[in-house]
Amino acid sequence: MRIVLLLLCLQGVAALAQIGSTERGTPGPPLSWTLGVHRSQPSLSASVQGSKDGKASLVDTDSDLGLQREGGPLGALLEYRSQAHGFRLAYDTFQFLGTRAMPRDIVVDGVPYAAGTPLRSRAKVQVYEGLYTYKFTQQPDTWVGFDLGVQFLHADLSTANLATGAVQAVAPSQAIPQIGISGGSSGADGLLESRVFYHYFALRGLTCHRYGLDARAYLYPGFGLRAFYESNKIKVPPGSTQGDLDIRMDATIYGLGLAIRF
Repeated sequence: MRIVLLLLCLQGVAALAQIGSTERGTPGPPLSWTLGVHRSQPSLSASVQGSKDGKASLVDTDSDLGLQREGGPLGALLEYRSQAHGFRLAYDTFQFLGTRAMPRDIVVDGVPYAAGTPLRSRAKVQVYEGLYTYKFTQQPDTWVGFDLGVQFLHADLSTANLATGAVQAVAPSQAIPQIGISGGSSGADGLLESRVFYHYFALRGLTCHRYGLDARAYLYPGFGLRAFYESNKIKVPPGSTQGDLDIRMDATIYGLGLAIRF
């Protein structure tokens, strides 16, 4: 519901922009670069079961650790767009915190915790993305393209046993290729923009589905508001790329930010 309200706000800004565009007259040269900063609202749900490198794991971030978003995560992006090509660099960082007594026996990277153990868990997730888009269909106000890139995920997870003071830390990383399609449209003399995308990747049983929507409205040609929504689903079965681990992860991100074109 919140992302819908954000998009409706952008439509209101676009209406004001349309009024302003009629007063500005002849448009200036095309603005190819976009710099954006944003604040996001992420949610994360993941479970890990099995073993890798001789270390067993059995844990769920929701039912076991109770991880919840902490603070107001910030992110940034830099984009370049031409008639046929596009490039995108993006960075996001998210933090999660949870404190609870374990409802069952769990194992985190080979370290067991008995039911009833009081744990404080903290996770920091950093996301880096590089993406190239080739627009194979181009119309005056719409385009459809092919996306190729990579998304790199790095997580720092620590668990502190509040009864003994012992602290455990793990830092897994994963690079996920980004392959898919995207499409965009513009209106109000270029002051209203939107983009949708769908990416899918599969390797040795690992599957990743990612899709999202990005909408922008510019009150002035070089300055505007941005709202976005994104969903990620990753499944890694035993015997795939992470040893005998069975990993399931669902993540959603939505937010609002500023966009500067130049």
